[in-house]
Amino acid sequence: MPAIRWVCISDLHLGALNSVLTSVHPDGDHVDQSSVSPVLSALCDALRALSHGADPPQLVVLGDLFELALCSTDDAAATFAHLMEHLRPGTADAAVAPVIRFLPGNHDHHLWSRARGDCYVDYMASVPLRQPLRPELHATCLLPRNDTFRVRDRIVELMAARADTAVPITVEQSYPNLGLVDAAGAGVVVLSHGHFIEPLYRAMSMLDDIFERGADLPTVHSLEAENGAWIDFFWSSMGDSGDVSGWSRDLYESLQSDDAIDGEIKAIRRAIVKGRGSRVRKRIESVIIGGALLAAVKASLRRERHVSEVLSKNADAGLLSFLSGPVSTQIAEEIGTPRDVAFVFGHTHKPFVEHRLAPGLPGDIPVINTGGWVVDTPAAEPNKGASVVLIDEDLNVAVLRCYAQGTDLDDEIRFEAPEGQSTNPLVDDLRSRIDPSRDPWLALAHATTAIERERRMQLDKRLRSSAVRYDEIPRPDDRNSAQEPLWTSPGSPAVPPEAGSTPPPAVAAEGRT
Repeated sequence: MPAIRWVCISDLHLGALNSVLTSVHPDGDHVDQSSVSPVLSALCDALRALSHGADPPQLVVLGDLFELALCSTDDAAATFAHLMEHLRPGTADAAVAPVIRFLPGNHDHHLWSRARGDCYVDYMASVPLRQPLRPELHATCLLPRNDTFRVRDRIVELMAARADTAVPITVEQSYPNLGLVDAAGAGVVVLSHGHFIEPLYRAMSMLDDIFERGADLPTVHSLEAENGAWIDFFWSSMGDSGDVSGWSRDLYESLQSDDAIDGEIKAIRRAIVKGRGSRVRKRIESVIIGGALLAAVKASLRRERHVSEVLSKNADAGLLSFLSGPVSTQIAEEIGTPRDVAFVFGHTHKPFVEHRLAPGLPGDIPVINTGGWVVDTPAAEPNKGASVVLIDEDLNVAVLRCYAQGTDLDDEIRFEAPEGQSTNPLVDDLRSRIDPSRDPWLALAHATTAIERERRMQLDKRLRSSAVRYDEIPRPDDRNSAQEPLWTSPGSPAVPPEAGSTPPPAVAAEGRT
């Protein structure tokens, strides 16, 4: 029986308050760096039970390992250290090998920007003075063996070094895709985070098309070259934005609540009316701007994670375009014409196993989504949850369904295979030797159920607090509005700030990690 060679997981969002893998203080507003999430420890125990002792599989993280867009690096690093310590690489009962493959996602994209910059610096240092430099690449090869320079992630390696592990951890990046190929080159599994299937992350390429400047078919290099800076700008580096990062996190969380969105937009409208200038003009501007914000936020940002289907029509079309374009091109250039192709991705937080017909790829290919380990909405959404994808050396794929939102404590983990396969030795082996009704599997089911419920309640509390706080910003029609404070919070004294001052830190940073 072939051993498991790769363990693929995505969207851990370590450091985020809504991640079930992050340990959160009972108040729901702060990360508890000193303790470990019960889900994190249970997941690591389960993965160790799958390992083969002296030859453990490689961990492949398909993006959003960290929540660097909306939380502090120290919270993310502390949670990552807990993960490394519980996976125990380099020990006799290691869950994974000490070399990790990392494919950055939209929420930790700037780790790719930093790592490829470091790689290019190393390349420049190696080139003789009079020899021309090659352009900096925006993506890696599909197969790591084809990369002239390996992209090492020194930041994540330094985070891992803060953990108490038996051996040093090496972290190598692929972006945006990683290919696994069998010895004969007949079978390929392509791994990716998957954010490029959504129009939002191809926004700059779409502008290029509108102005008819994009002549060639998109490739992984052109997608990243055109959209990488935009992804960094809003989706990956807000955690570096000082006090603004707290506001951005509140705004991002409020995308899960119509009441919170309406409260924030009404507050912005009142601030416009309260400013200097013509009262009639300010009211007109507030209505126009408020309407534009409402349309932009609800129609553009609350998209893929808020539809009932596992994929919206736009995302499904983007998936087929990504498969038949950039993925197909990479496979043809580096592998040729394989007989079998499978595609594994994350990003949407909604695990599924389906098939798609994509031009340029052979037949009806399995498409597998890993789901995610975060809670996006106060109400349970049963189509959301998390899986771990296991792949053996013959590229058999098994899907370990770990949890779904809103399930009962007696809901058990299960193993799935892509439909249509006559046999799957890996799934058959796992089902024959694993009893989901016993630990560590039962412990994982209980931990995810309990913590997922807790995270939903904490998110609901933060959203209600945010809606109340923004609603308390005074309206211009109030008779005493000039004497009322612009920034308030429940239970805080009504003391107006001095001219030109910022809101009190306890209020401005409320709910921020």
